Amino acid sequence: QGAPQQQQQQQQQQQAAASPDKAAAAADAAVPTAAAQNGPLVPPAAPAAPAQSAAADLAAAAAAAGVSPAVLDGVSGVALLEGWSRMAAVELGLGTAMHSQVPRGMMALPVLEACMRSALPQPSDSDWNKPKPRHPIVGPASYPKTQPDVISAPGLFRKMDPEALFFAFYYQPDTYQQYLAAQELKRQSWRYHKHHNAWFQRYAEPTVTSEEYEQGTYVYFDYNIMHDDLQTGWCYRRKENFTFRYDALEDELPVQAV
Repeated sequence: QGAPQQQQQQQQQQQAAASPDKAAAAADAAVPTAAAQNGPLVPPAAPAAPAQSAAADLAAAAAAAGVSPAVLDGVSGVALLEGWSRMAAVELGLGTAMHSQVPRGMMALPVLEACMRSALPQPSDSDWNKPKPRHPIVGPASYPKTQPDVISAPGLFRKMDPEALFFAFYYQPDTYQQYLAAQELKRQSWRYHKHHNAWFQRYAEPTVTSEEYEQGTYVYFDYNIMHDDLQTGWCYRRKENFTFRYDALEDELPVQAV
């Protein structure tokens, strides 16, 4: 009885040891069958973009940025467009996480250098202080091309009446003539109010004075040719009980004695 029991136990152990091998073999055999029925288990690789498409993207990106395509040698057009769009999203506040997704292979330094070179100062930028006519015309050869020196002479502005000085101040901005007109107006006891953009002069001594303001009757020059309510300007007006705050007083321009 003992011998048959031992043989039966050995047979059971051998069957248990052989069962994993059979299961693995059955699974291996099932893989080709499923692949044959349902197609390959690994998805096919995406086809590579044609070289002409990448070159077209690069040329379009360079043209949009005003950059020569020679500066962007070695940069993929797709990567360049993607990187610029993501950096623009960061600048517009659409998310800082997109900044970390910019392709590292993109050569941003040549792009920045090209943009810097396109924004370099030009010799014509130094002509900002020269008056430019709004409607230039071609005049006769006998007509003077430059202003006479007497236009910039301080002595000429001392001979002008106040209305001529107001015209030079309001209609010749950012010029030396405006500076001379303002200097002469201050010498004639006119004071410029920065908030109202108008020149004021005391009509009488102020009735109230303090460290911050003075109050009284003033005369000011209305520089508006025509108001919104069709009221004509460019005249002198009187303002009573007007509070002139000293922080609104323009006091940077010194008054030179004659």
